[in-house]
Amino acid sequence: SDGYIDWEAIANGAVSGDLKEVKPFAESVLAGDIDAYLNVIEEVGPFDDLLEYGSGFEVGTDDPSFLEVEFQVKSDEVIPTQYPDMKANGEIVMKDFTKSAYYEIVQDYVSSTMLRVARDTFALLPVQKVVIHAVDKVLNSATGNDEEVTIASVKIKRDALATVNFERVDPSDCLESFEHFVKFKKTTGYAPVDRVLA
Repeated sequence: SDGYIDWEAIANGAVSGDLKEVKPFAESVLAGDIDAYLNVIEEVGPFDDLLEYGSGFEVGTDDPSFLEVEFQVKSDEVIPTQYPDMKANGEIVMKDFTKSAYYEIVQDYVSSTMLRVARDTFALLPVQKVVIHAVDKVLNSATGNDEEVTIASVKIKRDALATVNFERVDPSDCLESFEHFVKFKKTTGYAPVDRVLA
């Protein structure tokens, strides 16, 4: 999200470098063609580097003014449970994170990824809002089974995100400034929540 794609300029022929690959979609994107939106996402792959961390994404919409993104957290695959520590004799050993330290890392990861998805979406497409749902496996204490549930849901508007100073922001605090559903405790982590409606 280093910059925004100027679809008007591309449609008028001002294309250079990597943007040549999206030129065929310019007219359709400007016309609000949802299929063109999805084709651009597939072509550019704005979330591909996040896939390396084990997370997955599903994108959809039925309205050209917004995009809905489901983000599979996969915290058990992505977030480490141990960290390296040095003993007095110089030996490196692995120590377990405390529960609160682990859950704080999960919270930072989820919050920063949701902000990243919003920034990349606004940089790529002329939508006015993005609705992002973070999904993860959580223990259902009634059944003893892990269940995939929504753990965080947020609606972010383009103009509101444009006022955020990302050099100084705390991701989880920032998400709370938007319409959101999140239940998080430092000792137990995330709990299931409803989804924010577009």
